[in-house]
Amino acid sequence: MTQPQHPGAVVISGSTYLRNARGDLVPIANIKASDLLQDEFVRKMCAYAEDLSAELGRFQSHCYADIADFDALLDQEYGVRNERSTKGNRSFSTIDGSLQVKVCVADQIAFGPELQSAKKLLDELILERAEGADTLLVALVTQAFKTDKEGKVDTGSILALRRLEVDDPRWADIVRAIDDSVKVFGSKSYLRFYRRGGDGRMTMIPLDMASVSPSPTAFARQSLRRRVDELEAALADARRMIDILNQGVSAELFELDKVC
Repeated sequence: MTQPQHPGAVVISGSTYLRNARGDLVPIANIKASDLLQDEFVRKMCAYAEDLSAELGRFQSHCYADIADFDALLDQEYGVRNERSTKGNRSFSTIDGSLQVKVCVADQIAFGPELQSAKKLLDELILERAEGADTLLVALVTQAFKTDKEGKVDTGSILALRRLEVDDPRWADIVRAIDDSVKVFGSKSYLRFYRRGGDGRMTMIPLDMASVSPSPTAFARQSLRRRVDELEAALADARRMIDILNQGVSAELFELDKVC
């Protein structure tokens, strides 16, 4: 029995090669068995991950479609005419309250050049106070304006500065500069799913890899892929039965034609 061909194999003059990370062709016979095994399970895991990602995308699309249909039904019931109005945060619950779906809408924020003016004023304030500067204020400002690898500041930390109370006449200008720097360029909605636990509290149903954990219920549930496979198999069986029935009907009609 021949072994299945490696998905990344390149066959040249009867010899099989694989490309390494640099793009060079390496004879598969020269690759360590452990590296081939690692390659195999990484490809398998990533294939499942891509399937799960696609399923999540389809699931999200269906959820938003169902919510939009329900919103349209309510709008129709109450005579709402402005169908283009933006929907904000809202919750949907089962009758017994044990399950809940939340739509959370968050603004996507960027900062304009006014933020640099706020930073200059903050630097002036801290430098002038020198030893008398509030260590907490210094720490918060340093953290807020610390940039990540992409050069972006932490939005939450910047906005949190506005809630501070600083005894300095320039503080009002600093807060105003931060306010003026905020530019909302869009919004993004998120779906959250909750189930009431035994303690009566609503617990989020995790959908990210960092939050999920293996449990008996997880393994008891049939995977979506298996359901699809079973449905496809059932459809194939149904088609075969229809073909057999059609062939039988055709044969009977042929015999009737001969008799007639």
